[in-house]
Amino acid sequence: MTGRGGWPLTVILTPEGKPFFAGTYFPKVARKDSPSFMDVLKQINQAFKTEPQAINDSANKLLEEINKPIEIEKKIEFGGHFPAPSAIMNALKGYADSANGGYGKAPKFPHFSFYEWGCEQILEGMIPKEQGQHLVETIERMMMGGLFDHAKGGMHRYSTDDKFLVPHFEKMLYDQAGLLKVLSKVCQFYPSPLMFDGILQTIDYLRTEMISDEGYFFSSQDADSEGTEGLYFTYSKEEFEASFESAPPEQKIKLDQYLGIFNITEKGNFEHGLNVLSLNPALKQQYYTQDGWQEIREIRGRLLEQRKMRMPPATDRKGISGWNYMVLSALADVVQYCPIDVIQNEALGLIQQTVEGCIKEFILTDTDSGRHVLRHTNTLDDQPLYFEDYVSFSEAQLRLFEVTGNETFKKNALDAIDFTLKNFLKDGVFHTTALTKKSSGIFNLPAPLFDQSYRSSAMTFVHLLSRCSVLNPELAPEVVLGDKYAQLPQFILTNPIGHGEGLRAMTYPQAIFRKIEVPVGWLQRPEFIEMRSHFFSRFVMDYHTRTDESYQICTRNSCEVQGTGLEKFQELFKMKDKTENA
Repeated sequence: MTGRGGWPLTVILTPEGKPFFAGTYFPKVARKDSPSFMDVLKQINQAFKTEPQAINDSANKLLEEINKPIEIEKKIEFGGHFPAPSAIMNALKGYADSANGGYGKAPKFPHFSFYEWGCEQILEGMIPKEQGQHLVETIERMMMGGLFDHAKGGMHRYSTDDKFLVPHFEKMLYDQAGLLKVLSKVCQFYPSPLMFDGILQTIDYLRTEMISDEGYFFSSQDADSEGTEGLYFTYSKEEFEASFESAPPEQKIKLDQYLGIFNITEKGNFEHGLNVLSLNPALKQQYYTQDGWQEIREIRGRLLEQRKMRMPPATDRKGISGWNYMVLSALADVVQYCPIDVIQNEALGLIQQTVEGCIKEFILTDTDSGRHVLRHTNTLDDQPLYFEDYVSFSEAQLRLFEVTGNETFKKNALDAIDFTLKNFLKDGVFHTTALTKKSSGIFNLPAPLFDQSYRSSAMTFVHLLSRCSVLNPELAPEVVLGDKYAQLPQFILTNPIGHGEGLRAMTYPQAIFRKIEVPVGWLQRPEFIEMRSHFFSRFVMDYHTRTDESYQICTRNSCEVQGTGLEKFQELFKMKDKTENA
């Protein structure tokens, strides 16, 4: 309606629930370019009294537009089932910010699904080094910049500048999930202490600040404290220097050096003479050493202790089921893909701490059907069933099965997928809320294919269907979605950065997905645990409880490799690696 997006979103509805007016951020006091919020309300109130028919006509027209299917204006031609990752990266190179990392200008958001796709394809050998370098540098810049909370861990919402330096300080639960998924992949080929500590610090942040007594994750933390944005997270030069009072002598004499490394000045890089903590990329050779990084850790720790004396931002303590299950999926990624066993164990411990609480908090028994259903949030009793919750739950259950071998998780995943297909899919289109009773009422929008604040649930589900089709061929997305499946590439290619989850869902040909069935006992074997990190999302781990040591690798239609013994299984992949390297 306005040609741009943003927040807070203001939508005004008729008494029947039809939207007829929308806008983004109306100030308390009128400005040259914007009326005040009260002026807007007065004008709408007057129009509603004097022109009710015009408002009703406007609402009906808006509903008609909302429900129109999105059309592709210009078809993109490509060979094969989908363009190669290197072709997509080549198409985006003119949009890349080579000086600061990322793409485009501020505000810069952490496009986690896009970077996860890039990391996966680098690991697959499908993105050349010169193209992948920008992805790696972008992730490094985000982790060095103020977008990452250097004192405690966790990712802020977005960067207000081109350099990933000054963030909007709000922390969202789903961003921590996106961060963990990216870092668990990038650290396989870029084993930087920045990445490993980023995982550890974020897990610690989730464990110590974001878990309720009931065992679910809170949804977010505010940007403001004591009425000022960023006050809790930023430091004056004097405060930074004061943190060195308890430092060892060898650090005290390098105070000036660390003022430069952490970008601390008297003037500050934020408001009121305050500094956002960050690490200066130009000086990384000074701290990317064993001794240097240990000092970075110690300085961060002292700054955190100093910060604990402040009034913290408020925490939104409600639980949102979809976001909770995003975190559980991300923790499963850390368990499987991070090559450091200490970090794997930290992630597994956090899963064990929260998985039962998430079940108790978000799974209810429907009074009418007697079935178990997912509630969207634990703050409302009567609410519709949301597609994104079922997608996140299904994915998390499958991922938990893959890293634990617990058959209950696998059953939960397949049951939830079946429920989702029956209740959210119509004519090849997934809908935001269930198509049965308790829907959203006046209209039910198609689930978006593009990533918004977080990844597209629709494309996550398409990817999940591809994976599960090796367990049940009837779940193949081209079967489930029919003609609509062939249209997906065109939507994704209109803006690949904004369709990162779509890239993850569509890049792999359907014929490449495989089921790897091995004895569940192998999960206790270090040799197998070490191998798991090579099985990307085109592989689905499955387990049997037979007494033999047999394994098999299967497509949707047949099992192409079979054998017995972990040693032979290892040799099979060693031989494949040699062939691919040759």
